[in-house]
Amino acid sequence: MPQNIHGHAAPVIRIGSSVLFIASIAAVMGSLPVPQATTVAAAVPADKSSERTMIGFEPVCMAEMPGVPMSLCFVPGTSAEEVNEVTQRLVSRWARDLAERPLAGEGDGGTAYFATTRWVLTGSSVQGAPVTLRWSMPADGLSIPDDLSGGAAAPNNLNATFVTKFGSLEAGKNLLRQVYARWSELSGVNYTEVTDDNAVWGASGSATRGDIRVVGRAFANSGGVLAYNFFPNNGDMVIVTSSSNFWSAANNQRYFRNIIAHEHGHGLGFSHVCPANNSKLMEPFLTTAFDGPQNDDIRAAQRQYGDNYEPNDNYNSGSAVINESGSTSLPNLSIDDNSDVDYFKFNANIGATITVRVSPQGPASYLNGPQNANGSCSAGTSFLPLAVHDLVLSIYRGSSTTPLISQNVSALGVAETITNYPVLASDVYSIRVSSASTTNDIQLYSMITTIVATAPLIGDFDGNGSVGGGDLGILLAVWGPITCGSPYDLNNDCVINGADLAAFLTLWS
Repeated sequence: MPQNIHGHAAPVIRIGSSVLFIASIAAVMGSLPVPQATTVAAAVPADKSSERTMIGFEPVCMAEMPGVPMSLCFVPGTSAEEVNEVTQRLVSRWARDLAERPLAGEGDGGTAYFATTRWVLTGSSVQGAPVTLRWSMPADGLSIPDDLSGGAAAPNNLNATFVTKFGSLEAGKNLLRQVYARWSELSGVNYTEVTDDNAVWGASGSATRGDIRVVGRAFANSGGVLAYNFFPNNGDMVIVTSSSNFWSAANNQRYFRNIIAHEHGHGLGFSHVCPANNSKLMEPFLTTAFDGPQNDDIRAAQRQYGDNYEPNDNYNSGSAVINESGSTSLPNLSIDDNSDVDYFKFNANIGATITVRVSPQGPASYLNGPQNANGSCSAGTSFLPLAVHDLVLSIYRGSSTTPLISQNVSALGVAETITNYPVLASDVYSIRVSSASTTNDIQLYSMITTIVATAPLIGDFDGNGSVGGGDLGILLAVWGPITCGSPYDLNNDCVINGADLAAFLTLWS
């Protein structure tokens, strides 16, 4: 997986086509020296098709120099002298900004995926725990500093740009909503859109403004920068509206949405992954060959924030998402570390049968590795996403801690199945997915359940399959007024009395 990196800086996107120059730089905190030279390397994507665009904001891991790394990607033909001029200016600027910033208490330090960088909010500091992020768009006119060249501040004009490019402000916002909705669907990150109070740029998130604030501004000399984004605990995004002519409207603005999705991946704490082979959203080279996060990106998100059904680590928090009659298909689930378990609850009546199958998810293998310090892509090493955890499949009744049945007969990386398990008593049941492995990593899986249901036996209050003395005792115990619609109210008059008793006796079996 990607190397551990230190994140603080505003990742920057610059656009190009086939041959691109990348400058990777590391600005450092406090009294550490600012590098006086910048390494520049030519990077040529393996796929030179016109649909590929370089996105470069890859932090560089320098363990002996903790700080705020960042990298830049320039349009084709940019000279080494120009690259060095821009990067040296930004190194100095970010080093100065960091020296003025407290080293603790802001929550925006740490390392990027696959280590500990993630949003740290109330109740969300643990790896694998869900988080809810607010996002907002300030009104046009808010003063946005020049983080690219240190020039003059300029007013936010993203709202007006959305009207010009997409026909209305809501049309532009809907594209952002689609991006956040997709990340939410694939992870334990939830998003709440709020109205921004137009506080000064850089103000922390609150109930009146987003943890993620999205603005745009024009730059007199942006050098082809498209956007930049900060790392957690600061998710703010600046879109360079003077570069909006590069946005393509094809496939529901996929070009724009993939850029936003990629940038927000960094805003969730993820770094670039290599090689650049059109298989991962977080590759240094953006592609429009697919839409949004892919398998490796989902692994990153769920490792840090869990899947979309977290928290469901016990019976009480079990997810009630299984159809009680028929089939339910749940993709993009995960065991996000070596101690994670997932519970899925449902009601079943006596005589029903339960069939469930859990299958490891992802390609059989793929190459995965970090981006190099000079901006080039590593070749990566082979990774086997199907064989991380040995999945265990179990069925429980009620809150019992003893499984009715547990299945772990298949080899690592192969599906586990329980077929036609008979329900012997009407009750709440849980499907539990766990691991027999101790690997502290994430296993994506999918689950398909099929429940062949039977109608509940009227009068069988204790769920034993017959109407008898035990059920009579229950009926007498609830004698008198009762909530309308209660299963004990056999004549539906909202009271248990002699009429219900007479009806009950006709059901005796």
